[in-house]
Amino acid sequence: MQRMNNKIQFLIIGVITLLAIYFGWSLAVQGYEKHHGKMHGGMSHHHEHDEVNMPGLQGKDTTDQEVNDLKNIFTNHKKITRNVTNVPNGIKTITFSQDEKVRESIINHVSMMTTRMAENKNPEVMIQSPTLTELFKYYDQIETEIEVTDTGIAVIQTSENPEVVKLLQTHAGEISDMVDRGMQAIHERMERTRHN
Repeated sequence: MQRMNNKIQFLIIGVITLLAIYFGWSLAVQGYEKHHGKMHGGMSHHHEHDEVNMPGLQGKDTTDQEVNDLKNIFTNHKKITRNVTNVPNGIKTITFSQDEKVRESIINHVSMMTTRMAENKNPEVMIQSPTLTELFKYYDQIETEIEVTDTGIAVIQTSENPEVVKLLQTHAGEISDMVDRGMQAIHERMERTRHN
């Protein structure tokens, strides 16, 4: 009798396990389709992005402050002005806003990213550009000067390595594109990266 009870218990546990796996997989597929668009014939005909919660701003060790600053910057990108000058050994940028909260987020973000770069702590944010990922490989070859101004922040980044200079200039252009066009610029860059 005990042997029969063990078989029944084993069978019940097996059925419950299979159901859990099936429903877990089913929910995962539904979540994927909701986020990435349902596939039909190999082509996505629906694409949805959560631009309220912005889960793509999460990284492997990002703080709530970092994520909130990025959300504020992306949401209010039209309130930001950015000037970039390419110099032979790097870039000079001035990024500013008349909006006090946006300005604070810009300063926080630049300061935190400068610290991360100096410490080689790549946040690996989901929407991060491959250019920034590549720059972290050369973290010890980048010199950065920051000056907080009344309306924003001025940054000079230089390197003696021509490859790093090229990366700095490319990334500065990516940031300017984001300031001009917001998340649309990020989505288009991610699509291009995915197809390359």
